[in-house]
This record gives sequence, structure tokens and C-alpha cells, in this order.
Amino acid sequence: MKLRINPITTSYSIMKIKIVLAAILLLFSFIEIEAQNKIEISSKQASAMLKNDPKVIVLDVRTPEEFNEGHINKAINFDVYQSDVFIKINKLNKNAKYIVYCRTNRRSGVVAKQMIQSGFKNVYQMMDGFPGWQGNKLPVRK
Repeated sequence: MKLRINPITTSYSIMKIKIVLAAILLLFSFIEIEAQNKIEISSKQASAMLKNDPKVIVLDVRTPEEFNEGHINKAINFDVYQSDVFIKINKLNKNAKYIVYCRTNRRSGVVAKQMIQSGFKNVYQMMDGFPGWQGNKLPVRK
């Protein structure tokens, strides 16, 4: 039994595979464009954002004790260790602009990632945390 390959059918099949692969790649490129990522900023950049846009919402995800020792003016405290923290955060406006911070950027990283996965569009993580804010002698509220 001889295997016969029809060159026309074979080239047609290869062309179909290429078209399907191109369509898949195109689909993934649109998904990537639509996907949001957190934007990492410094405390100085966060301060400039707050001066230029009074609608920016600041989320402090430290404990209430840390928050009461000092925080950024108008920051809202969402203790990341509370079991319902993500339920509360999910009730926020997903189209607003948020700056998220903690002490070392670990907790704020968890929150920022969750916010992005939940559909928030504008999430900025302050990477130098509250110690960076204080170190730059930016205003602190107690």
C-alpha cells in the first residue's frame, strides 16, 4: 500500500493551520491589550499624583494599629488581614484611580494583584511603602 500525498490538499491544509494559528495569536494579543497591570510608583510619584488629581483614592492596607501611628492624608484603611477585605475592596469603583501602599510593598502587592484580577483599571502600587513616604518627608496624618 502506497501513501499518496496530494500537493494541493497538503498546501491547503498547511494554509488552514497557518490561518488558525494567526487567529489564535491575534486573539491572545487582544487579551494582553485588555489585561491591566499594576503600575509601580515611588512615594514621590504618588505625592505628585495626589497633588495633580484630587480624585485619586489612597488605600492603606496595613493594620489599624499601623494606620493610627501615621498615614497618608485621606487614605482609607483596609486591613489586609481581615477575612472580608476583598469583599469590601470589590465594592469600590473599578474605574477610579487607586494608590495602594503598606509598609514593605508585600501586602500592597497582594491587594493590587487582586484588584487587577477583579477588574480594577487604574491601580498604582507605592513600592517604597509608608517608610519611603516618611523618608521623603512627605505629609503624614496621625
